[in-house]
Amino acid sequence: MLYKIALIVAFQIVSFNSFSANVLQIPLARSQFDISHDYYKTLLTMALTKAAHGREIPKLTAIYPMQQGRALKELIKGEKLDVFWLGTDKARENELRAIKVPLEMGLMGFRKFIIRKDKLALFEKVTTLKQLQKLVACQGTHWPDTQILHAADLPVLSSPVYENLFLQVNFGRCDYFPRGIHEGAAEIKQRKKIYSDLMIYNNLILHYPFTVYFFVNKNNEKLAQWIEDGLKIAIDDGSFDHHIKTHPLTAHVFPLSKWMGVPIIEIDNPELSKDTNFHDPKYWIQEKKKL
Repeated sequence: MLYKIALIVAFQIVSFNSFSANVLQIPLARSQFDISHDYYKTLLTMALTKAAHGREIPKLTAIYPMQQGRALKELIKGEKLDVFWLGTDKARENELRAIKVPLEMGLMGFRKFIIRKDKLALFEKVTTLKQLQKLVACQGTHWPDTQILHAADLPVLSSPVYENLFLQVNFGRCDYFPRGIHEGAAEIKQRKKIYSDLMIYNNLILHYPFTVYFFVNKNNEKLAQWIEDGLKIAIDDGSFDHHIKTHPLTAHVFPLSKWMGVPIIEIDNPELSKDTNFHDPKYWIQEKKKL
């Protein structure tokens, strides 16, 4: 009898951790300036709503800010965090359940640089990977990008704290902060009163195949499938396209034709899973030749 009771209790605990309480825990925004949080949170709500099929839509509850390293640990434990959006790599896809639908269609792999204004002349002379290798990038300690840049022999100064990266480039501790083509302009605009010496360098793009996925605990397949189904519905009915083209985080990037003629430095992404089909136009932007 005690054995049966223990099994019942265990099942209830598992069910609770699998969002049966209709609450999904996500981190708070990284800072007051983090508009990407709203982009992904809104997209997550959209996916859950699209594929609800009569189920009660879970409420998203932001608990507290987490750097990526902490968020990864919490997702693996499956206790304090239910879902999060993260740049993908092989290790994360092995440890967690990735919902392999790109959340910004690969825009994250097209990188423009946040630099100090007094380094504009320096960057205007950079046209090759070899020249870029002489400069130091700032990146997040736990971001996959750091390893991608290292693999291309690009020096990196890292910090686990997002806001500190702006501080480092502002103080000249690094030469540039590579940001997704959709991120940098908004980030600089929001921080112009704090970092008036920073700017976006628009005359060069660093590219590698890369994207952000939603991740959940490996044991939460039901939630993963719900989110995946909802994202695919949103793509098919056009609401995903509307979201990416109208949200303040990404709207300014479109039309992509505005980037035609901008030089691109290509590097490989050895951290990308081999089964990642970044040539699929349904999920990945195929505008590289036009940029």
